[in-house]
Amino acid sequence: AGGEGSEERRGAPGSLGGEGGLEEALEEEKELQDEAMGRRRAGSVDDTFEEELMAQLEVYEHLLQEFQFQLEVVRTRYSLATGAITSLMRQIEFQESQLQKVTTENEMLQKELRERKQQLQAMSDKFSNLREDKKHQEVTGLIQRDNLLLQQVPALEKEIAKREQTISELEAKVSQLQTEVNQNQNHLQRRKQLQEEMQNKNEMVQLAEQQARVALESAQSRLERLRNKIIQAAFNTLGIKSLATEISDSDILEALQRVISERTDYYNQLKQKGVKVPPLQQSEILSSTGKSKKISSK
Repeated sequence: AGGEGSEERRGAPGSLGGEGGLEEALEEEKELQDEAMGRRRAGSVDDTFEEELMAQLEVYEHLLQEFQFQLEVVRTRYSLATGAITSLMRQIEFQESQLQKVTTENEMLQKELRERKQQLQAMSDKFSNLREDKKHQEVTGLIQRDNLLLQQVPALEKEIAKREQTISELEAKVSQLQTEVNQNQNHLQRRKQLQEEMQNKNEMVQLAEQQARVALESAQSRLERLRNKIIQAAFNTLGIKSLATEISDSDILEALQRVISERTDYYNQLKQKGVKVPPLQQSEILSSTGKSKKISSK
């Protein structure tokens, strides 16, 4: 459009003739070049703002993928810990049944030992009351029986000591298994808390990503409207308006500042409604304002 307008204006001095028409054509061509330069500067500001929003969106997507991976790892560890606790509980039940069995056998042996000792004491009492002459054979048999009982007593005591040692070992093992169960339950609780924290972070990242997408779409829409207004103001002078109404750098700066103000108002509205939003990056606003001021100074 600029090329066609310049060709039409170059042809105009030829039809008029004279040096006055040539000077007017040169002035119009210079004004068109200034307008083209202004449009290039405005396009550069729009591209920079859009690139910053796209970079922020990529960062949020990367964080979301990382949190999802960590959440899967925590879930796997949680499943493994649950299986280990179930296995340890089964081992404890088995060891407790073994302990109960050994305790019962130990009680039976102690009862048998008490009966043997009572029998031995009875035989000793009976032996003291017997006369040596009349009860010699009976005494001999009693002595042999007593000797047999006395021989059995150390074996029974040894068996009881062995059973008591086995009981002590089983009790120690049960205590150790109970300690491991408590430790695994603590680990399981910590992993559950970690899983909840990861889910909360994941939700926050998803919310931040959604807000960034909304902000990007809103900014693109505003930038597109601003671009259309600039183009319309630049090329609306052909046969309709004079070039005195052309758009200036100060108008572009004012439009950009209005976009930033609308974005800040949108952020404040979300915050007032109770929506969790990340803090507004003031550095982005200052950077955009600084770039606009540079364009205005040029």
